[in-house]
Amino acid sequence: MIISEKTTINVSSENVWKHLKTLQGAEQYMPMVTKSEVKGSGIGTTRTCDIQMEGQKFQINEILLKLNDSQKEMTIVIDDGPPSMKDLKYNFSVKGDENTSEITISNESNQTPESQQMVKGILNMICAGLKKYHEQ
Repeated sequence: MIISEKTTINVSSENVWKHLKTLQGAEQYMPMVTKSEVKGSGIGTTRTCDIQMEGQKFQINEILLKLNDSQKEMTIVIDDGPPSMKDLKYNFSVKGDENTSEITISNESNQTPESQQMVKGILNMICAGLKKYHEQ
């Protein structure tokens, strides 16, 4: 099953992509991330995020698996985290021009109905957070 969310941001696609591909500053657009640390650049970059969600605190570790600058596409996998999140892959795509960006984030996996709702909520939160961050 593919779960997908989209948003349009009133900022150039180049600016949004430059920020997104570094994996930097997740806590600035993801309310559940209290701290993030990025190591490396390009494919293989890792990001560790401290998460606070529904009264629980935990960490997730992510790896940048795919990066295509010319198409403005990338894939991140959660390498380590709670069982419900481990091994989730997120595909990001940025399209647009010098005035607007359309971000699409998708996840393809075999999920339970409960975890599908969690993934949809997370994708929604990322889209809303990126829009707010870039348009302020």
